[in-house]
Amino acid sequence: MFAVNYDPHTAAFLSFSRARDSFASGADSPRAFLERCLERIDELEPSIRAFVRLDIAGARSAADAATRRWQRNAARSAVDGLPVGIKDCFDVRGFPTELNSSLFAGNTASLDAAHVDALRRGGAVIVGKTTTTELTMALPAPTLNPWNHAHTPGGSSSGSAAAVAARMLPLATGSQVRGSVIRPASICGVVGMKPTFGALNRYGGIEITPSLNHLGFLGGTLSDIWEAAQHIASVVGGDPGFAPLSGSACVPAAQRPLRLARQLTCGWPKTDEASKSAFEELLRSLEARGIEIIEPDASDQFAAYEEATTRTPEFFFDILAWELRWPLRVLNEDRPGCISEGIVGHIRKAEQMTLDDYRRAMLGRDRLRALHRDLRGKVDGFITLAHIGPGQRGLPLVGTPWYNDASSAIGAPTFNLPLLATDGLPLGVQLMGFEGEDEALTAHARWLLEALGSSAAR
Repeated sequence: MFAVNYDPHTAAFLSFSRARDSFASGADSPRAFLERCLERIDELEPSIRAFVRLDIAGARSAADAATRRWQRNAARSAVDGLPVGIKDCFDVRGFPTELNSSLFAGNTASLDAAHVDALRRGGAVIVGKTTTTELTMALPAPTLNPWNHAHTPGGSSSGSAAAVAARMLPLATGSQVRGSVIRPASICGVVGMKPTFGALNRYGGIEITPSLNHLGFLGGTLSDIWEAAQHIASVVGGDPGFAPLSGSACVPAAQRPLRLARQLTCGWPKTDEASKSAFEELLRSLEARGIEIIEPDASDQFAAYEEATTRTPEFFFDILAWELRWPLRVLNEDRPGCISEGIVGHIRKAEQMTLDDYRRAMLGRDRLRALHRDLRGKVDGFITLAHIGPGQRGLPLVGTPWYNDASSAIGAPTFNLPLLATDGLPLGVQLMGFEGEDEALTAHARWLLEALGSSAAR
């Protein structure tokens, strides 16, 4: 556990993009950068438990190869030598993909997931696999919050968030169905990115809810996240049938958003007063910097959209339940006793659903997406909290998705920006844009980070 309280203005995490500037000169190297990561892992991993497996020998070999390439000015890509962790729902060749469940014990992958393959081809250093909750949705991982071990690190990308927050890694991959990138990023105080749905190839692993899941990233800096995402898109594209992530290879220049729509969602009534006060102060600060904040009641159109976001739980879980009933129903029948009671309850709910129930749920999602798209051109983005407060005290908890359900259902690009703190613990701000406009949203995110004094931009 860190000796100081979290302060978003002073918290500093690993930045591969900054270190990379000195690789060619020999002042630093990918191998030296990796060794600093490994020293931190050796120091903190026994208590934080962010990894399910490490490949130290393989990482050192890859870092040595990257070092030689940088020395002869032949780096493969911007991620050449980047140490990265892979969430244990994605395949890494030679490693089991187990999702914190005995259902998949010993399920060793013969191929890398698409994004892992892309990272390797770019020279990135796969350090290991990070923890997740049971089947990415239920019982928590053994991971602890680096800032206070008595508080949850979030879920389900808990290991990735904790590894970055503890400065073991500059970057780790995650996945999000309801809030599993944005929420742990908020709780652990790091940058989280959920790109436009389908913009990055998420194939290669165990997929339970295919129309909801996103490949995402947790990182210490916006630059490392953007450059990794762009590299992956350039090598393996997006999901089949979806437009891949667009934009330049380098993180875009900061651009001040002119109008941001404030969202309450169903999370605001559940948020503690200190967190509400911190967010209100942040909005006043943005207004003082020339950003117009549009309240939910500004017009009938904004009010209709806000009302639809509060109703997201009415349809979201029905979509999730319908999609998970295969294969989980079959697996539960074949291997009884391997799935927690919580997920068995989800399977039972799914078994009671009809096709009309699923159709109604999809119509609810379609309506929300249409209302969101209709606001394109009227605002630059949407701003709200990323969680109802700091990570809850009590390790069986993984946080709540109330602020994240709408952005996940819409499929629009979304960031967690580590801009706030409550009671010495991190509290993130969620910034959402429009589908396919990931680069524009990243430019706005960079402006907010720089304007509000965070070192997480680069």
